[in-house]
Amino acid sequence: MATTDITLILADNQPITRLGIITLWNRYVPESNVIPVKDKPELLIALAAHPEALILLDYTLFDFSSLESMVITGMRFQNSRWILFSDDLNETFLRRIVSEKHFSILLKDDSIEEISNALRSGLEKKQFVSDRVKTMLLTKKEQYSKLPLTATEIEVLKSIAQGKTSQDVADERNLSIHTIATHRKNIFRKIGVNNVLEATRYAVKIGLIDVNDYYI
Repeated sequence: MATTDITLILADNQPITRLGIITLWNRYVPESNVIPVKDKPELLIALAAHPEALILLDYTLFDFSSLESMVITGMRFQNSRWILFSDDLNETFLRRIVSEKHFSILLKDDSIEEISNALRSGLEKKQFVSDRVKTMLLTKKEQYSKLPLTATEIEVLKSIAQGKTSQDVADERNLSIHTIATHRKNIFRKIGVNNVLEATRYAVKIGLIDVNDYYI
């Protein structure tokens, strides 16, 4: 399974984390090439030289401008594999990452066993999702399935609660503003609210948005 020509690009700016990952990694590939990088330009240089590398990256401490920017970089280097090793990631972020099969996801307080399993999966070019992330996503899915809203209405409610206007939502979803207005009317009726403030409080209460996204 392990080969000596695999390259690990370590994009994590915490010295103790880098040391721990390198120690685990050397158990599987003791003579492999490990390249620490501190920012996106260094990462791109390393990827250009090693396009089939495994990248372990802390998204919350790195300098990607957005999630989509990181995903696009991954698509640019299609033979690379990525392990995101972070914390405090919201559900929308997690679902987006899981949908990209060359990205794996770990939480920083996952067990050593899970971290080791993620590294082995990276060597085998397989996606890995930690048990806690799976549980988080499954729990949210079960919660939302009990709501009196359709999947589209849930997404529209989330956008409204994040402070977006009906025009913003219409543009994002490539729908007419009339359609969004109808969704909005149906959402308010189904959850028993009369205005955006009440709808936003409802979204926070059920965990549809993080408190940090609560703009009203």
